[in-house]
Amino acid sequence: MNRVPLKSIVAGLAASVVLTSSAMAGGFNRGSANLDGLFSDSLGVYSGVTYVAPGRSYSSVSGVRVVGGVAGAFAQGAVEFGDSFVVPYASFGGEIVDNAACVGSYAQPYGADSTYSGAITYHIAAQSLATQELGLTCSYRYDLGKGRLSFIGGVFNERIEYDQARNFTLAFGTVGDSKINVTSDAWGYRLGMAYEIPEIALKASLMYRSQTDHKATGMYTNTPFATLATAANAVAPGTYSGAELAAYGANTTATATTSASLPQSVELSVQSGIAPGWLAFGSVKWTDWSVLGRIDLVEGINGRQFSTSRFFFKDGWTVTGGVAHRFNDQLAASASVTWDRGVSSGWDTLTDQWTLAGGVAYDVNEKVQLRAGGAAIHFAGGRKSQTSSAVDYTATSPSEWGYALSASAAIRF
Repeated sequence: MNRVPLKSIVAGLAASVVLTSSAMAGGFNRGSANLDGLFSDSLGVYSGVTYVAPGRSYSSVSGVRVVGGVAGAFAQGAVEFGDSFVVPYASFGGEIVDNAACVGSYAQPYGADSTYSGAITYHIAAQSLATQELGLTCSYRYDLGKGRLSFIGGVFNERIEYDQARNFTLAFGTVGDSKINVTSDAWGYRLGMAYEIPEIALKASLMYRSQTDHKATGMYTNTPFATLATAANAVAPGTYSGAELAAYGANTTATATTSASLPQSVELSVQSGIAPGWLAFGSVKWTDWSVLGRIDLVEGINGRQFSTSRFFFKDGWTVTGGVAHRFNDQLAASASVTWDRGVSSGWDTLTDQWTLAGGVAYDVNEKVQLRAGGAAIHFAGGRKSQTSSAVDYTATSPSEWGYALSASAAIRF
C-alpha cells in the first residue's frame, strides 16, 4: 500500500476542513473544538480564525404590523440581513504519558447574527446567538500491531448569549424599541473513538457531542410594556386584563427568562493515503436541530410570555469530501466540497448550502505549520411561508453566494 507522510498533508487538509465546517454549516453550526493534539506524540498549540461573509438577504417581504394601535399591511423589497462574523478557535495539548493525551480547547460551536431594516423591524430588527465552549478532552491509545485504537472522552462548559430587538411605531408617532438579552451556562460531554495507521495516513474517527439544556436569564430593556399590551388588545381583545395593564404601569424594564436546548451531534470522519503524496478525506455529520423548536421569553412583571422566536428546525446533515496533496517537504494543499441539508421547515430560509473550499499549508520547520484557506458558499433560494398569527410576515430569499477566509497555525514543542 502507498505510504504517505502524514505531517504535511494533514496540515493542508486541516485548513480546508476547519473552514468548511465553520462556514454557516447546517442550522446555526459554526465551529468545533480542535482535538488534533490527541493524535500527536508531543505537546502543541493549535489556533486559528475564520471570517465569514454570508451576504444572506430577503428579496421581498410582506406582512402585517401594528402602527398607533391599528393593524395594517406592509410590503418591502430587498433586505440584507446576514451579518459577517468571525469564528476563532484555540487548543493546547498532546501526549502527557505513554499512550494517553489530553487537550484543553476553546471554540464557538453555534452562532447567528442578523440585522434588518425597514418595515420588517416591527417583527425583527436584530437577532444574535453567541456561544463559547471551554473543554477538556482526553484519550487513551491501544497499539493493535496493525494500527492503533483510541478511546476519547471529555467535558465542556457552554455559555450562550441571546439578543433580540424589535422596533415599534406607537401612538402619536412615538418609536419604541424592545430589546432582550439573556445568558446561560450549561455542561455537556463528548465521547468518541478513532483508529489510525499512521504509515499510510489512515484515520477514522467517530465523535459524539451531547445536547446542552439552558435556562437563560436576563433583561428586557427600553420596552413600553403597557403600550405594547394595549396594542395587542387592539388586535386580539382580552389578551391582557386590566389588572395586568395596571401592573405594567410605566415600566420599561423587566427581568426575562427562557429555556432552550442546543443539539447533540454525531460525526464520522475518514481520511487515507490513496497514492504517493495524495490523501482523500470525507465526513458525515448529523446534528439534532429538531430540538430547537421555539424560544419563549417570559417577562418578570406579570409572568407572561412576551416574545417568541420560532425555528422548528429539521435535523441537519453535513457531508464533506475532498483531497489533499503534498507538493514537497514544506508545501501542501487541499480542496473540498461540502453539502448541508437545509434545516428550515418554513419559519425561515435556512436552505441547502454548497461550499467549495481550498486550503494551503506551509511547514516552516518541523515544529511550526502555517495554514490559509478560502471558500465560496452557495445558498439555495427559500421562502418563509409560516406565520404565527394574523400579525406576522412572509419573505423570500434568493439563490445567492457568500464567502469565507481562514488562517491558522500549529506549534509543537
